Amino acid sequence: MRSLARVPAHPRLIASDRARLGGLYPPLPQAPYFDSASGSWILSRYADVLAAFRDTRLFPSGSAGEDPGGERDETGPLLERGAVQEAFSGVRIGEWQAKIEVLANELLQRLPADRPVDLLQKFAMPWCLSIGLMVTGASAGDGKRLSALTNRLFWSTGLRRRAFLRRRLATRAVAELQRYFVASPMPRASSTFSGTVETLPRLLANAWLALFQNPAEVARLRADPRLMPLAVEELLRYAGIIPRLFRKATTDVELGSLRLAVGDRATLMIASANRDAEQFPEPDRVDLSRPATGQLSLGIGRCSCAGARLVRMALGVSTAALLATFHHVAVTDDAIRWQDDHLCWPRFVPVTLER
Repeated sequence: MRSLARVPAHPRLIASDRARLGGLYPPLPQAPYFDSASGSWILSRYADVLAAFRDTRLFPSGSAGEDPGGERDETGPLLERGAVQEAFSGVRIGEWQAKIEVLANELLQRLPADRPVDLLQKFAMPWCLSIGLMVTGASAGDGKRLSALTNRLFWSTGLRRRAFLRRRLATRAVAELQRYFVASPMPRASSTFSGTVETLPRLLANAWLALFQNPAEVARLRADPRLMPLAVEELLRYAGIIPRLFRKATTDVELGSLRLAVGDRATLMIASANRDAEQFPEPDRVDLSRPATGQLSLGIGRCSCAGARLVRMALGVSTAALLATFHHVAVTDDAIRWQDDHLCWPRFVPVTLER
């Protein structure tokens, strides 16, 4: 029996707060409750989401409770998790870092300083495509075709209405990517390529927008580059790209006062947990010297991001390169157009650059 009563849908932040936070305006953390509209328990406090991440009886699912691609330990991606993590070892990351630093500097040197520039399209996207080709061993000559396939796949994710045609095209894209990467030395190369080429640049866009909208924090980071590791964690906390994840109970589960029966679904509000004042004082403020206290944007445990080392390295390298190349970066438009479906990210990051 469920131990908590059903309550109305979770309140959003007030209008003034939503305007202040832009597209990253997660619901305020509160006690777990059952949302009858989605048929799911909503977990938004840091402690609750952390407990759900750690409990192996809550298995990843789609938003409606479906198994996303057979992701079971015995047969699915979790079986290959160790091999993927080994491919992203510290030694390998160090080897890649020197190369992607060169790529970042070359791209940034080409950006104009006499007119506004979209950092997402003109820097993050092409840079991450180069990284994806490098880490999977794909041919640079195939970059345009592979990028088109991953883009088709990316835009099909999370679709609900009028999705049949796009889902069918996405299925074909998955099959073609898997055929292409069948001989790649990288485990789960097609997924690695897709995540690097599509998700990573949008995460970088989130982080840069949050950073450059806080000039005082930019000045702190310029003055003390040793803050970069903490800055990476803070930007991941504040500007993570995944607002929510979904879980389904494979057996009866107790999470504190909440009891889930087998088959019950839970929605983990990642962005809300990362703004929980009980864990992060002044959570709506970007503080690049904030102690690293366990942001959840990359998950934890067996369902954490297997490429977390690459994500952190890429965010640190690209941000450092931007600060080294340009002595001033200013966001030119506060009316950012946000995409908020399965991921939350700005459709563009318009800035002016001064060398």
